[in-house]
Amino acid sequence: MMKLQIVVLLLAAAVIVECGHTFVGTSVNRPLVYHHDVQYSSKMFRKRVENLHFSLPHVPSIFGRSIQGILAFDKTYSTASANITQGGIGYNFVNLRMKSERGSKIHYDVYIFA
Repeated sequence: MMKLQIVVLLLAAAVIVECGHTFVGTSVNRPLVYHHDVQYSSKMFRKRVENLHFSLPHVPSIFGRSIQGILAFDKTYSTASANITQGGIGYNFVNLRMKSERGSKIHYDVYIFA
């Protein structure tokens, strides 16, 4: 059973790397605290680089919680990348750097769970 779980995990990691999606942490039994459809137009002959900054709001329902899961789904199915540059899992904020292919747009569906 343990070997099957390891194989599934490695296969999932290979799919994530190939597709340009980024998934860190867990979303199981975690409330969704942020969802945004991020879109930026392309720049001719250049890679587009944009940053998304998010901080957990100060509301009683999530007081004392930290970010437990981050999903950045690449809707262009390209080799674009989304990387966490600051914060992330275990913190109450995250900075997400998104970079497109040369001459392509950025289109990510971003979910953050606490």
